Amino acid sequence: MLESRFDLVENPSVKYLITLACIVHLIGCGQSPTAPELGTIYNAAARQSHVDRNPIIVIPGILGSRLMESKSGQVVWGRFGSGAIDHNSADGMRSIALPLSASGWPRDDVQADGVLSELELAWGFHFRFKAYSQMLAAFGAGGYLDPALAGRNGIDYGKEHFTCFQFAYDWRRSCAENAALLGKFIEEKRRYVAKERLRLYNSTAPVKFDICAHSMGGLIARYHLMYGDRPLATDGENPVTWAGARHVEKLIVVGTPNGGSVYPMHDIIKGFRLSPLVPGFTAASIGTMPSVYELLPPETDGAIIDEHSRPIPYYDPDEWQRRRWGLMNPAYAADLATLMPDIADPAEHQQRARAHLAKLLRNARAFHRAINRDARLPRGLQFHSFAGDAVKTSSRVQVSASGEMEMIDWIPGDGSVTRASVLRDVRKPHQSAQKLRSPIPWTHSYFVFTDHIAMTADPAFVDNVLHLLLERPQ
Repeated sequence: MLESRFDLVENPSVKYLITLACIVHLIGCGQSPTAPELGTIYNAAARQSHVDRNPIIVIPGILGSRLMESKSGQVVWGRFGSGAIDHNSADGMRSIALPLSASGWPRDDVQADGVLSELELAWGFHFRFKAYSQMLAAFGAGGYLDPALAGRNGIDYGKEHFTCFQFAYDWRRSCAENAALLGKFIEEKRRYVAKERLRLYNSTAPVKFDICAHSMGGLIARYHLMYGDRPLATDGENPVTWAGARHVEKLIVVGTPNGGSVYPMHDIIKGFRLSPLVPGFTAASIGTMPSVYELLPPETDGAIIDEHSRPIPYYDPDEWQRRRWGLMNPAYAADLATLMPDIADPAEHQQRARAHLAKLLRNARAFHRAINRDARLPRGLQFHSFAGDAVKTSSRVQVSASGEMEMIDWIPGDGSVTRASVLRDVRKPHQSAQKLRSPIPWTHSYFVFTDHIAMTADPAFVDNVLHLLLERPQ
């Protein structure tokens, strides 16, 4: 997935539009629907007392934070072109990949450096990273503004804006690891908001946050709410304590793959490229990242099958070695040598890569078990989901004996994540007439008719999310 599924729904043909217009005219349907005037609806609510509103935290998905080398200041992800890092070069591969190890999660010199609303192309123009610029624009319509942006471009926000914070994180690393950092971020911002409310309004009311998270950001938020800063247990069987829910009232997830997605499998095995204008990542580089494996469907779903439609045990490192997938592909031997310059022996490259892969698969299995545990929401916490269900989205991958991958079983979704995955709907096909079955205790779910990225600018999303934040009773 890697937020690379930017494919939009194909536009209907001109002939179809003309025919449809004629039908509408003949049957006298009147005016066609238009986007609501959100200012008319929400301006009054947006001007309510600062103390009566929760500040919000926006969490982007994978690729949605700029990455930078802390010592050199070199941008690792977020700037491309002349003078920027080429991720296909030796230095570029080593900068974007994580260190390979048999155990533990060694750190490198790369850190998050802000949420990425646009990609900078060094030859003179910018590529809008729509999901987050659109989401921030939606919150801006409700009066939520990030104090980190105050003063930029000569804009004076004044003291009456409602606080919006953007949580940037190293999206290569495990969602559980980033969930602990989210807890520290919330505590830091809670103290800031409490201090400002006391200074401006003489208020000592407890500070609560609403969280709006896109795609993988929703997995980070859910893990934090369920477990706080507790590390992921190797078996995923930690008790759900809701330790992270003390300062949160609403979680709003948008296109979050709670049941995983089959698309990251292609990226792990074949590599990834966001755009013809932007260098891609090699399969070996992607194969070092825990987060990408955590985006795969749980192993119990049987989402990856062989040419005989039999489930492939895709959390078994032996299966990866047998099928020469990802880090186990001999064709990537040179890339492994590049990622491990301290080791000269090719056999040792393979040995360390296999140990790293086994660790990643164990981690992903444990992560899915942890976030798919049945648990009732604690009092005062709400879970809301936004899912796309108008774009046919693959729910399974069929792999041939030669290793070719074919996306199959197209069902409603947003082009990257199925509707069933967002809801974590565990019903079998023959149970579809029954009520929704999910381990996630949703307060309410909403559906939009656009793709994974465009949904954050969809008028229905903006309208409903502002209603949740501004008008819905706590």
